[in-house]
Amino acid sequence: METLPKKKVLFLITKSNWGGAQRYVYDLATNLPRHFSVVVAHGGNGVLIEKLQAANIKTIAIKSLQRDISFTQEVASLREIYQLLKREAPDVLHINSSKAGLYGSALGRITSIPRIIFTTHGWAFNADHHYWQRLLFKVGHYSTVIFAHRTIAVSSGLKAELAWPGIQSKMTVINPRRQAIAFLSRHAARQNLITALPALAAHGSETWIGTIAELHPVKQLPTAITALASVLHRYPNLRYVIIGSGEQADTLHALIASLHLQQHVFLAGHLTEAATHLKAFDTFLLSSKSESFGYVLVEALQARLPIIATQVGGIPDIITHNVNGLLVPAGDSFALGNALIELLGNTELQARLEASPHHHPPADFYKMIEATVALYENN
Repeated sequence: METLPKKKVLFLITKSNWGGAQRYVYDLATNLPRHFSVVVAHGGNGVLIEKLQAANIKTIAIKSLQRDISFTQEVASLREIYQLLKREAPDVLHINSSKAGLYGSALGRITSIPRIIFTTHGWAFNADHHYWQRLLFKVGHYSTVIFAHRTIAVSSGLKAELAWPGIQSKMTVINPRRQAIAFLSRHAARQNLITALPALAAHGSETWIGTIAELHPVKQLPTAITALASVLHRYPNLRYVIIGSGEQADTLHALIASLHLQQHVFLAGHLTEAATHLKAFDTFLLSSKSESFGYVLVEALQARLPIIATQVGGIPDIITHNVNGLLVPAGDSFALGNALIELLGNTELQARLEASPHHHPPADFYKMIEATVALYENN
């Protein structure tokens, strides 16, 4: 019996660090059914590439592909991607991130790729730019959705944000999911964090609130820190541990010092596989101003933590208020403080949130794969 040739899926992504989009590409690339062969083309040389190569996935570097815009680099990127598509001739081109999305979808049409799928992990026009820049980004995203055969939005909120004519029917919401995480025990996770932050050693048996996030303005960590300060008169043994690195580290350290919170708020910096430490916490907090989806909330649900998060972007796709978490308005430290008081003072509520049937089981991960493959197969 003759064996049919495998269909080739070529993933294209601008950056190869280890963020949400990169984890998504890794999860798909390493879990597609056997009748697909997989190649990942990328800019940069980050952690994603190390992980893919360790999983025996073929990777191809596009040397000129970078996030920053430069005319000569853009021309070179277009040339490299065009040559790549002609050489690899994939059956499916699955593009991720804004720049790779626009270039890949247009060149995919020019080179007659049979199936072009674009996944949007966020819209660049939502960032803080001048009006004309946001408009330009919106036109670019609109063009990408037009060129692609199908677009996957990682949340319903994200899909709704690009409501220009003729494209909503081309967009499908598929929430990313996570495979089962091998969490560290509560004791082991706390010991690791105490090793990273020796000042925590005196507080190993107290109540810990946790956040895993990039130290970036969009995460609104000053709002979370201010909210925590407002509840310490009622819960003086509360400790807030933030895992992550980023541009706001110095700003946050200064805020912590100005509020005299050095014994209550701790910046742990970057930790490899940070999600495995989630059971160190009694409650998980995410105070973002914008969140296309929120992988970390799926991870916190797997860890069965009570969650407080902001009602923005894709978060309501994951958290239902008062069912598997509490939702508050973004940027409102008063509301966030009240939610902390409500949760910390109500053991029945804590237990109900932890036991919620609306936790996303690892089985949902394979449903995500199946839904994506269905789009590859033109369904």
